[in-house]
Amino acid sequence: MIIRTDTSPHRAAAKLSPNELTLTGARLVLPDEVYDGTVHIIDGYIDDIAAGRSTVPGAIDLEGGYVTPGLIDLHTDNSEKHALPRAGVVWNHLSAVMAHDALVIAAGITTVFDSLCIGSTTRDHTRQADRARILPVLIDGIREARAHGLLRADHFLHLRCEVTDKEVMSVFTPLVGDPLVKLVSVMDHAPGHRQSPQLDRFREMQIKQYGWSAEDADRRIEAWIDASRTIGPQNRSRIIALARARQLPLASHDDETAEHVREANDAGVLISEFPTTRAAAEIARSLGICILMGAPNIVRGSSHSGNISARELATTGHLDILASDYVPASLLHGAFQLTRNPIGMSLAKAISTVSSVPASVTGLCDRGMIGIGARADLCHFVEIADIPVVRRVWRQGRQVF
Repeated sequence: MIIRTDTSPHRAAAKLSPNELTLTGARLVLPDEVYDGTVHIIDGYIDDIAAGRSTVPGAIDLEGGYVTPGLIDLHTDNSEKHALPRAGVVWNHLSAVMAHDALVIAAGITTVFDSLCIGSTTRDHTRQADRARILPVLIDGIREARAHGLLRADHFLHLRCEVTDKEVMSVFTPLVGDPLVKLVSVMDHAPGHRQSPQLDRFREMQIKQYGWSAEDADRRIEAWIDASRTIGPQNRSRIIALARARQLPLASHDDETAEHVREANDAGVLISEFPTTRAAAEIARSLGICILMGAPNIVRGSSHSGNISARELATTGHLDILASDYVPASLLHGAFQLTRNPIGMSLAKAISTVSSVPASVTGLCDRGMIGIGARADLCHFVEIADIPVVRRVWRQGRQVF
């Protein structure tokens, strides 16, 4: 990367034109270093990077803090909360998407992959019906909001496909060709492996959450495990074939064993999302598969489902990408936590887990770093009580927060 150490004479003497923006007075988080500097933007792209403060009339003095690339979130379920604020309540599609977008941009996320579930990850009939109802609501909301220029973040679709659902192919097939789709993941939430290896614990949780009788729980669980063995492999192969035919990046979900990871690698998977064991993460690393973990796991120090801690994987060097999962604000917070003991990443490397690495693996080569020629997607934050607090956000040089 070219770094210019002083601004050119004509910039120091003249005011900025309407299509120019200069940000100064903060520490720039570059791919390999962090220093006090200035970013000059023309027509939404970074034109110059300089050490020190700018003297250009009209430059914005950020008065401290850090400037990072706009964050890139490959997996968030947050939009579903706004489309379905309560069980059985489906919210207006445009309102739901705009509420989600507001939280995303306030978290410093300028590119978000809205992770929409294709097929049900439960065997509760009410929740199955709710999930099916909100899918078109969210997709329509994103399309309409984009058409009207209402979105402050750049929104893409991450289709999360539950292979144990008998309807998954009928829903996935007409959507996979949509230009908004930029990532596809294959999931198998049947108990007994992956996310829920302990059947007894899973059974107790389901009874408590859904109010099932013990007999009803046993019947549903048995049917779910059977679907994983019978229709799951066929659905998985079909989903992978359709995604690869369209050259879409593929992710596997909740890899537990070496066999799971090798199977994913044979299918051309680029990302292992939320591996549940260290063994799975180690095999993924050896095969060159990117390891994605949830930022809430980093912030909390443990997995909400009782699987391996993301901090443990980060400490041993088995973490490449953070995703906000279910809390948008966790993404920057989680990256910031990676710089603390016992992990101790450099700030530049920690920020890469939420910027340049997710950009690279999904083919978004125009963003994800502060570099000359890159999109001016930027986040300014300050540290307060050991927490990063977002102050300003720019997308393609336009301030959106």
